[in-house]
Amino acid sequence: MSMLLSELQRDALQELMNISMGQAANALARLIDAKINLSIPKIVVVGATEFQQMFLTDHYWFTRQSFLGSVKGEVLTLLARAGTETIGGLMDYPLPLDDRSKEELLLELANILAGACLNGFSTQLALHTKLSMPTMFNPELRQAESFRWSSTLLLEVEFQLEGSAFDSRIVICLEQLSIDVLINKLNTLLED
Repeated sequence: MSMLLSELQRDALQELMNISMGQAANALARLIDAKINLSIPKIVVVGATEFQQMFLTDHYWFTRQSFLGSVKGEVLTLLARAGTETIGGLMDYPLPLDDRSKEELLLELANILAGACLNGFSTQLALHTKLSMPTMFNPELRQAESFRWSSTLLLEVEFQLEGSAFDSRIVICLEQLSIDVLINKLNTLLED
């Protein structure tokens, strides 16, 4: 991929991501009546092998959701295994969580976070996007060469439930043509 963001474009994108991720954190915080802390958004270009590195952990469950519209790609949500019971209780799931309830909880969390992130991001850049429902994803069943994201722009932020071991990471993966659309939108935004 020959795509590089200028420092100005990267700063603008990071600020847009900050706002979007803040909206997602607020949506979850209101739902569970707890404080959510956010990391600074990370914006990097990675290849398939680097992309697969984020899955080399047993600390998370993974979900994926594709999106279509003005831009296309996928939102991956990494949900901590630690603290799942805590957040399940905060979301009024009967404890202890059985496998079915746990999967339902993880998919609900992914949909809340990914939906709010993508919606905030799309709204700020006047992009139309439609997000599919999340599905569980087992990266251990995939080889690096089989990942769709052979080279992509990753937009990533971490959510941490204060006072709990639970955290989540949202990763937005954009296709090459969508990266071009994004850069054009950022340039228009920076010209105003």
